[in-house]
Amino acid sequence: MAPIFYDDNSLFNFVVKEGNGVKGLVDLGLTEVPGRYIQPPHRRINKQEVAGSLEIVTIDLSELDGPNHEQVVKAIVHASETLGFFQVVNHGVPLEVLDSLKVTAHQFFGQPAEKKAVYLKEVSPSPLVKYGTSFVPENEKSLEWKDYLSMMYTNDEDARQSWPNDCK
Repeated sequence: MAPIFYDDNSLFNFVVKEGNGVKGLVDLGLTEVPGRYIQPPHRRINKQEVAGSLEIVTIDLSELDGPNHEQVVKAIVHASETLGFFQVVNHGVPLEVLDSLKVTAHQFFGQPAEKKAVYLKEVSPSPLVKYGTSFVPENEKSLEWKDYLSMMYTNDEDARQSWPNDCK
């Protein structure tokens, strides 16, 4: 039987402070999404409004270096500001790298909470690598149903030194 979080503080501590993340909630076997993750009705996307206009934009990144540079940039900005996401093609990232990234993500997020918590944004040994759930959970009325591991890339050497050893 999945534990019950009796208040927002116990949920917040489990997910954010202890580093269990959303994956920790899922691993507990929760059968309902905790209320803290549910957007209030006035903040939700109106499905009827967007259903007819929903079109996932595909952007060809190979055109960034050519005469269509400005159109590609405008398409990225427009998709980001309206729908919030887009698909990219011809990005030049080899399939082996993408597959390796998936394996690495599973390795990192599959670790016990105490190992991931080393990289919590407040205590991470590297200013370049951060683990968390919502970006600013202390200020958000509704938490985001995600966990993330981010790295600010500066150069290859910094990346090799900063990336978690268990993920190399």
